[in-house]
Amino acid sequence: MPLPPPHETITHLFTFIAAQGHKSYLGERISQLAHSLQCAHLARTSPTYSHDPEVILAALLHDVGRFIPDADAMPALIAPDGAYIGRASHEVLGERYLRQLGFSERVCQLVGAHVAAKRFLTATEPAYYEGLSETSKRTLGYQGGIFTAEQVREARQDPWLESKLAVRRWDDQAKDPHREVPGLDAYTEMAVKSLIKSRAHVSVLHRDYPLPTKPVLVISLPDTLSLGSVQDALLAKRRDDRDWIVEPSHHPKSSDSQVLEQLAIRGIPVVRISADSDDHTGHAGGLGRDIALAKDPNTRSGAALEGALSSLRDSGDVVFVYVSLAAGLEEHDVSEVLDHVADELRSIQAVVAVTTEGSPAEEGTDLTVLDAVLERAAK
Repeated sequence: MPLPPPHETITHLFTFIAAQGHKSYLGERISQLAHSLQCAHLARTSPTYSHDPEVILAALLHDVGRFIPDADAMPALIAPDGAYIGRASHEVLGERYLRQLGFSERVCQLVGAHVAAKRFLTATEPAYYEGLSETSKRTLGYQGGIFTAEQVREARQDPWLESKLAVRRWDDQAKDPHREVPGLDAYTEMAVKSLIKSRAHVSVLHRDYPLPTKPVLVISLPDTLSLGSVQDALLAKRRDDRDWIVEPSHHPKSSDSQVLEQLAIRGIPVVRISADSDDHTGHAGGLGRDIALAKDPNTRSGAALEGALSSLRDSGDVVFVYVSLAAGLEEHDVSEVLDHVADELRSIQAVVAVTTEGSPAEEGTDLTVLDAVLERAAK
């Protein structure tokens, strides 16, 4: 189903927030809506982020997971004395909800990280915990507690860490019952413009690319194969002849899934096929039964690629097809499997990439095969 227009989306979102937002904010002397507006105002008047709409919107929407209907299905957090102190995983719910609306990956991740940022700060700044409200101290244990040293090291690798911490600090400060700040209307135009921009782009890690204007086929080899040896042995000539991209993925499979989700939300047809599963997404032409009947990796991989070709032929327009070949496929089988589809791929005029999953990135870069694919597919 197509997304509603950006202005309609924001009007609906803000109307819903306004209707729900006058509820008490977890025992604080302020309503949920007032808290969100104060948080946004602190971002908007920040010397560092006052001209950064994504950070301001993340501050405004950081608790959206408490407003939406799905929040009622999340487990309540009840303190030992019986006090209600919130809903479990509201930040995860909010991140997922905003992603489905087409907000940028940065906005979504900043919303999803405001609890983790609290856990980071309690681990790295001894005085931070003492400055928390009593309610916030009580919820910390239910939210996973203080970060471990390993979690801190991992968090420090995040290019968006500082903006995530900023949203968290404003979250802590936005609890003044006497502070008056602008209402939701002050953020309507900013939110609409941000949503228009984000729906026209897709993010790979922390980089944005325009939506593809050409069909794409990504062929993922099993991680037991060495892409270097495969490339040297048989793919180098294809790369020259057909301009295939041959690169390792450099990141976990979950990151690929996030990119494919963004594309689908933005209206790009996405087909995902696995030679080792009958659980496919998009139009795969009854492929599951064909793969299930096949015994050897070569036949299963060939069936998966046939399904991919069918999706490319039938789309008649832009489509993003991601096919994973079978585990157990040997290097000498790859040539046969790819030769089977190479000639037809040439006539389809798709952007084609061959990759392996989870390969470590080269030192000094975190570029992935999807960076190369999306850059080429948008030209």
